[in-house]
Amino acid sequence: MTESEKDNPLLSPGLPRFGAIRPEHALPAIEQRLAEYRRVIADIEQLEKPDYAGVVEAESLADDALGGAWSTIGHLHGVNNTSEWREAYQACLEPMTRFHTERGQNRKLFEAWQALAERDDFTDQPAALRATVEHELREFRLTGVKLPEAERKRFAKIKLRLSELGNRFGNHVIDATEGYSEHFDDCDALAGLPQSELDLLAGMARQHERDGWLATLSFPAYRAIATYANDRELRERFYRAFATRASDTGPQGGKFDNSPIIREMLALRQEQAELLGFEHHAAMRLSTRMAESADQVEAFLRDLADRARPMAEEQLAELTQFAAGQGAPTPLAPWDIGYWSEKLRDEKLGINQERLKPWFELTRVFDGLFTTAGELFGLSFESDEAIETWHEDVRFFHVIGQDGEPVAGLYLDLYARSRKSGGAWMDVCRTRLDMGERKQLPIAYLTCNFAPPSDGQPSLLTHDDVVTIFHEFGHCLHHMLTRVPIPAVGGISGVEWDAVELPSQLMEGWAWEAEALARYARHVETGEPLPDDLLAGLRADQQFLGALALVRQTEFALADLTLHVEQNADPVEVMRRINSEVAVVRTPDYNRFLMSFSHLFDGGYAAGYYSYLWAERLARDAFELFIEQGLFDRECGEKLAREILEVGASRPMSESWQAFRGREPRLEPLLESYGIAA
Repeated sequence: MTESEKDNPLLSPGLPRFGAIRPEHALPAIEQRLAEYRRVIADIEQLEKPDYAGVVEAESLADDALGGAWSTIGHLHGVNNTSEWREAYQACLEPMTRFHTERGQNRKLFEAWQALAERDDFTDQPAALRATVEHELREFRLTGVKLPEAERKRFAKIKLRLSELGNRFGNHVIDATEGYSEHFDDCDALAGLPQSELDLLAGMARQHERDGWLATLSFPAYRAIATYANDRELRERFYRAFATRASDTGPQGGKFDNSPIIREMLALRQEQAELLGFEHHAAMRLSTRMAESADQVEAFLRDLADRARPMAEEQLAELTQFAAGQGAPTPLAPWDIGYWSEKLRDEKLGINQERLKPWFELTRVFDGLFTTAGELFGLSFESDEAIETWHEDVRFFHVIGQDGEPVAGLYLDLYARSRKSGGAWMDVCRTRLDMGERKQLPIAYLTCNFAPPSDGQPSLLTHDDVVTIFHEFGHCLHHMLTRVPIPAVGGISGVEWDAVELPSQLMEGWAWEAEALARYARHVETGEPLPDDLLAGLRADQQFLGALALVRQTEFALADLTLHVEQNADPVEVMRRINSEVAVVRTPDYNRFLMSFSHLFDGGYAAGYYSYLWAERLARDAFELFIEQGLFDRECGEKLAREILEVGASRPMSESWQAFRGREPRLEPLLESYGIAA
């Protein structure tokens, strides 16, 4: 270990030393790694005859060293969004963005990579190496390497500004989410909330050193109010606050307003696309995807909406009739949908999320998740409390392969807490690397925001939470099972954006099938399996109000696509227009959901939200093979690993799909999963 590594834990080899890392370590670590990487580039520029080791291996090692520090900083910024970590992350963001733009516009470096592609032996190289070179050349062009000098500088300036704006957007969303809260001294004000949700809000109050109950706009709290509160005015207040987060209206109107940020980002994205010769930002993004054009994506989405809308209208009419029979005012408002849906689910299917919770204790669910991975892929998971983590609730697992040797590692951070970004996600801690003398196992983060244990009671999950766990674990498997030795095209890296959700959505299948549920859906007190009536209700729930859900997803995706196709589009006008064209539930004029839509403006899904449905078509079709051959069929699991999970982006997903399924994907399984007849 060098002196700098001793002084700065972010530079230490191996797993991050979370116990020692502080915000003040961030910028010095990034500056050192950037300086090292620039020296590598300078060496490549001097090569008379570029070779694979001198270019691909050298850059891969330098990029991995930089990425190791940056991924740790980004992760800590996400799970501990204090002012100190915000400042540290922001301080690193500018030099990181500048460097990657500078590298992407380095013509000598581009020529070195181009020389590799022109070598006589290039076609004889392994698929991963060829894919790495081809991907890099494509990215050079998309970073403006061939632009004239003035346009290259403008492109770089835009990229830096977009990075700054995206980070600011995300911070505004977090601030707005935690900036609104309501405190309740009297439990009667929360009538309708089951005890577990009351315990959640009581825990939030204690975190803020208050008695009683407290609800912020964090999703677990918002969901509790929106789904269970009998007080319609309370539901409406929280809906208005949630739907106007980080906007120019609502209870925090103008305080964390993302409206000008979105408008500027859209304009800059359009300018960036035009500099590269694309008609619009969507065309630029789709140049690296499975989908071929914006027109094709729009046709796909509108076809789904057209197929789903008649049934969605019927489902809304049924829900309205049911609610009216219970004395609810009609037509139903958006803040009524979740509340009455839960009651109709209970009436019609005999289940509700709260009733199911005792069968989904978090630890047991993860045992079932790990068992599923064991039966399909021969994996086992060994907890290691000696590994440093960033919070006492976080656990680390060694992932062991069939031969008894470690193949990967996994961090689990499962509970909601203050200053932690909302939602659930998988991220990369370390990538698989096997080049020269350097070998490194892939390490993944799995982060969620479930209600923590309270008052001695274990954490009980909704079934929606269970689906989320299996979804994010699918991403983890894609990263951890890779056999590709070059990080740029291993695991999830380099996989087409509209295909990267395939493994995650595929794994959701094991959250619904009776044979899988029998492994882990056990009553928290008695250990009894899910009763037949609840199991039947849960299976029916997979399609319950499915057309309404599908229409909602197409609405989000079409709004995203339209924003990135139409020049000078007004975000609120686009949102309202798509809602009127597609949706069966009209949103109020004050709704500003785009202003907190982090997927589009701080999450990489710009012109790509359609990817969830595009990949879900693949995932549902792929899951049919497991239904046919056996839910825990090892041969089928090994085929999934061999043809999709292990190969990463070393070949196009279209080829991997053909190798796995042997034909083009079918739409029918997707429609059937939503209860829509093909």
